[in-house]
Amino acid sequence: MTKSMRRELTRQQYLDLYYYMRLNRAVEETMVKLFRQNKIVGGLYSSLGQEAISVGTCYALEKKDWIAPMIRNIGALLVKGVPPRDIFMQHMAKYDSPTKGRDGTSHFGDLDNLHIVSPISMLGDLIPVMTGVAIGGRYLGQKIVTMTWIGDGGSSTGVFHEGLNFAATQRAPFVLILENNLWAYSTPVGRQVPLENLADRAKAYGIDSYIVDGNNVVAVYRTAREAVERARAGEGPILIEAKTFRRLGHAQHDP
Repeated sequence: MTKSMRRELTRQQYLDLYYYMRLNRAVEETMVKLFRQNKIVGGLYSSLGQEAISVGTCYALEKKDWIAPMIRNIGALLVKGVPPRDIFMQHMAKYDSPTKGRDGTSHFGDLDNLHIVSPISMLGDLIPVMTGVAIGGRYLGQKIVTMTWIGDGGSSTGVFHEGLNFAATQRAPFVLILENNLWAYSTPVGRQVPLENLADRAKAYGIDSYIVDGNNVVAVYRTAREAVERARAGEGPILIEAKTFRRLGHAQHDP
């Protein structure tokens, strides 16, 4: 481990990480109840057991940094400052939700205050988008880092490779979190990728990568913090593979 990763966390940081993980779990448990009452309009995608990834990675960012979460990254939204009420209203498609009831699930962002780019259903497309945001921030002298997440299945899409190549050639201050939960909808990772470690895909683009236990929030945070510091220092994009396991079906309606 490097000096940056060995740096001890403060008591408040430990409490913050636990608080956001517990809040993430509580918000999703409440939404399961709402779903069973037919109050949630769209799908509900659980991050049960994967909270440490969203919370630990986003907690490593500064307030000025930008994120683009995916469907299982409610924890990142909470760390960024999105109130649980907005998440509930959004999933119930209420008029006073962030999208004024025009969309359900987690398809909302906050470009003006919290620097959150809305999720995109086409998996992988957020990688070139956030690379562009990172380049724009560098052009403006903002010293920002951008971050998005992708699943093991999404890492097999064409735009994943195009986007990562684009980020690498531009040396963008961008961190990509690859959540390897072993399942792409219903396809096991061993049937879709001939690799033991998906982090090895970073080698093809000449960028560094890390592998971390995605169920250890302290390890996730320390790894993400080092990656963010390196990206901000001008070392280019970095890929982090967080190994975890999906504990439920693809969505709440999938037994």
